[in-house]
Amino acid sequence: MYDLKAIIDRNNTGAAKTDKEFIKKLLDLNYYDDTISMWVADMDFACAPEIIEALHKRVDRQIFGYTTQTEEYKKSIIDWYNRRHNMKIEEDWLVFSNGTVSAIRNCLRALTNEGDGVIIQSPVYYPFKREILETNRVAVDNILIRDENNHYTIDFKDFEEKCKDPNTKMFIYCNPHNPIGQIWPKEDTQRLLDICAENNVIVFSDEIHCDLIREGESFTSALNLKHQDTLIVATAVNKTFNVAGFHITNLVIENSEIRKKLNDYTGSISISPYALETTITAYNKGEEWVNAVNKVLDENLDYMDKFIKEKLPRIKFVKPQGTYLVWLDFSDYPEKGQELLEKIADEAHLILESGSMFGDAGKDFIRMNIACPLSVVKDALERLYKVFG
Repeated sequence: MYDLKAIIDRNNTGAAKTDKEFIKKLLDLNYYDDTISMWVADMDFACAPEIIEALHKRVDRQIFGYTTQTEEYKKSIIDWYNRRHNMKIEEDWLVFSNGTVSAIRNCLRALTNEGDGVIIQSPVYYPFKREILETNRVAVDNILIRDENNHYTIDFKDFEEKCKDPNTKMFIYCNPHNPIGQIWPKEDTQRLLDICAENNVIVFSDEIHCDLIREGESFTSALNLKHQDTLIVATAVNKTFNVAGFHITNLVIENSEIRKKLNDYTGSISISPYALETTITAYNKGEEWVNAVNKVLDENLDYMDKFIKEKLPRIKFVKPQGTYLVWLDFSDYPEKGQELLEKIADEAHLILESGSMFGDAGKDFIRMNIACPLSVVKDALERLYKVFG
């Protein structure tokens, strides 16, 4: 039903993922005519045809004025998360944001003060720390514990100590975790929520990858566990349906006082007519597309797991439980950091991301985005084999 094997040409679209000048400026890497970009977290699959059809119909209406969040819009979100994750969301709890990173920045400014401590768990999505520092808060790192098999666990003793610090006001949680790809057990999430409740620490739970999980795995939202009403859960049609350019995030916030503080800080945030139509169509008509994408991701990861074990055993790889991001351990190779990225870019013609971007704990790693046709994954792995095999 869905063509997830097609190679979509992004040239001359302003796509950050394939823009030669942007990549050189941001990552200081060379981009060649045959380069494959597997870095920034959006997919290379064509958007769901249901969404494309809905957008064509919206364009045909010929007027694109100020747009409100309709009842149909809110219901589509509520029904999706109830159906997929058994989350019971009330309409009043939804707060629209132009993207998850913007939501984090706004929550930091609205709900904490300059100099306050904000806990993160590195190696973690690097904009967390960036937004904390740029808003003049203090990044408090509860570093994840990694074993010899590159499986991560949470240092609860350290986490509790940092929560007890009266200066600590917020915790930014990532589940499923970017970049390591683990889904935290619900027992771990509950323990973190309990510690935060005991110490009056606000929890911002980034759950935007929760629909992109591997076969046989399960995810439990913080919303479904015992929690203080200062919990903020980030959901995003952006990530699930590969429409990041529309900047659609919906926060779930039970606490009316927190909602008011956030809304008072941001003022009115308008939704675009395209974001409205995309959300409604995605959540009401796009479920089979998401299921098909997850199947391809499973196939890609199975192929990658076998290939690395057979041909690139010096690269340590653990199949992620969620997301479409893989966390590759290159510690057995002499090249490190930028030198390693440049070698991959110049010799394999691949654009990947250094693990050091996600904190010092990721310095020996590379993050790779495999949300693309299997043929692209095969090509990329063969290129890595020619360079590192």
